[in-house]
Amino acid sequence: MNTKALLVGINKYPDPRNSLRGCINDILDMEYFISEKNKVYDKTKIKKLTDRQATKKEIVNQIKWLTEGAQAGDQLLFHYSGHGAQAATLHPHAESDGLDEIICPYNFNGSNETMFRDKEFAHLFAGIPKGVHFVWISDSCHAEDLSRDPKMENEAVMFRNFIGARVEKSHLYNNPIPNPLMIAAGPFRGALLSACASHQLSADAIINNRFNGAFTHYLIQNLIEYGATKPMELIVQLVNKDLDHYGYDQDAQSEGLLAKKTFFV
Repeated sequence: MNTKALLVGINKYPDPRNSLRGCINDILDMEYFISEKNKVYDKTKIKKLTDRQATKKEIVNQIKWLTEGAQAGDQLLFHYSGHGAQAATLHPHAESDGLDEIICPYNFNGSNETMFRDKEFAHLFAGIPKGVHFVWISDSCHAEDLSRDPKMENEAVMFRNFIGARVEKSHLYNNPIPNPLMIAAGPFRGALLSACASHQLSADAIINNRFNGAFTHYLIQNLIEYGATKPMELIVQLVNKDLDHYGYDQDAQSEGLLAKKTFFV
């Protein structure tokens, strides 16, 4: 069995208004969990991209490294912690709300060329063979209101939604490029664990005197306690109980065929 992981965390963006605090801690915690605490992933096959390294081009390059040569029985992990948003979709026939969820790489400026759409991910991941245990974690906002101030009054919690850039409106609505979700041919074969629903914000918080994404923190906590026996969809339900208990207004989601499996093979 081969294992590979790509972990992306962005705290510092070119515009200081978009600075976050817990994203790099998220991926360092995940690296420790998968390679040292559990010794499932070989540390030599874990790649991390942080801050200015995490441009759209480099994320694409490293996703290709992640998926290259994958075979049934392998384990792959892609974890992204950083800003997220929504943008007018290029394929309105496939989106009832007319919006795509996006992540915001380090060089994101609101243009289509610098955003990373959900359907682009689907296209990149479509070639992963059946039987590969692939987990995709996204600790970011999918916020509709890009102008929303990301700070709460006490500044103990920020939100991972991008501000200060206007997302391109769609002069490309009639683009004839096929929908990548259709190219993917059927339901997502991996597991997508995301921090919140498409209309919600993801908290970047101080927990135990340390900055973390609330979702990543409670995800790892529950995986440590229950991950060997409970499927990921049930783990996410436990994460939601913790988020609710500690006052975070976000509902973590699990999708994909592998969500019914455990985190590790």
